[in-house]
Amino acid sequence: MYPPFMIALACIYIASVLKEKDTKAWFEELRVDMNVIKNIAMEILDFYDNYRQIPEERIATAVSKLLTRM
Repeated sequence: MYPPFMIALACIYIASVLKEKDTKAWFEELRVDMNVIKNIAMEILDFYDNYRQIPEERIATAVSKLLTRM
């Protein structure tokens, strides 16, 4: 559905949010549409929420961090 590089960028975005790293300038240099990256990141988190039993508090924390950055 998405090119592999966009999925990889979404994974980097998720990791940066969880580690509280500021990657805004880095993503700006790449000139990618952050709305698309954030949507892919949300789909990835939804996938893990639905198909893997990650502790719910970790998912809630990750989702809330992503939503506050959006």
